[in-house]
Formats: sequence, structure tokens, C-alpha cells
Amino acid sequence: MGAYFKIIHLACACLFLGNVIVSGVWALMAERTRNHAIIQFSNRMVLITDGVFTLLGSLGVVYTGHDLAEQFGGHASHPWIQWSYGLLLFSGLIWLFILVPIQLKQRQLLRQSTEVGEAYWRLSRIWQLAGAIATLLPLPIVYFMVTKSV
Repeated sequence: MGAYFKIIHLACACLFLGNVIVSGVWALMAERTRNHAIIQFSNRMVLITDGVFTLLGSLGVVYTGHDLAEQFGGHASHPWIQWSYGLLLFSGLIWLFILVPIQLKQRQLLRQSTEVGEAYWRLSRIWQLAGAIATLLPLPIVYFMVTKSV
């Protein structure tokens, strides 16, 4: 059972990390066009892929990771496991309480006008900064999983 959980864990980690990286690039490239229709499409796709890949990937990582942590004595037994939990939690909180609400507000602004206004760009700057932080936070977890050290 452990090998299957490890494979599922790695697949979920790839989906999660891949999507958080690609979402930022997708949004940045769309916004560089300054074209309302392209930005609106990008916003819609980021929201959809966040719901599918980021959410499902993170839930899968947490579920399988918790089970795999038990094989090493539980979540409190090693600093690398504790750091992994903390980094993923912090990244998830940024996503849940900053990134998704901004994306929803941006969607609303894009639907209300055919122009990309200053309110959108202000939110975009916050989203890019918070998104970069939320993306960087889980990257050390890959190191911890491979080396089992802090």
C-alpha cells in the first residue's frame, strides 16, 4: 500500500506544483497583451485549473502525505515533516484567503467593463506578489521529501 500512496503522492505534488507555476505564467503572459478578452479568458482558465489541479492536488498531497508521514513516526517525529506541513499550510492560506478572492474580484471587474481598469491592475500586482510567495513556499518541501533532512 505504501508504494501506491507514494506514487499518488508524487502525482498530486506534480499536479499541484505544476499548476501553481503555470497559473502565474499564464496570467502574466495574458496581462502582457493588455487585451481585455485574453486577460478575461486567462482569468477564467486560472480559476478553473486552480479548482481542478491546485485544489485536488493539494488535497491529495495532504491526504497521502499524512499517511506516508506515519511510516516515519508521524507528523511530529521529524523536523522535515513539520516544516513540510508548515510551508504547505502557509502556501494554502495565501491561496485561499488572498489569491482566490483576488481572482474572483478580477473576474467581476472584467465582466463589468470592456476595458482593463486600474482596479484590476492594482489587484494584479498583489496577486503576482502573493502568488510568487505561495509558489515558492512549497518548493523546499520537494527537497525535504527527497533528503529527509532540515
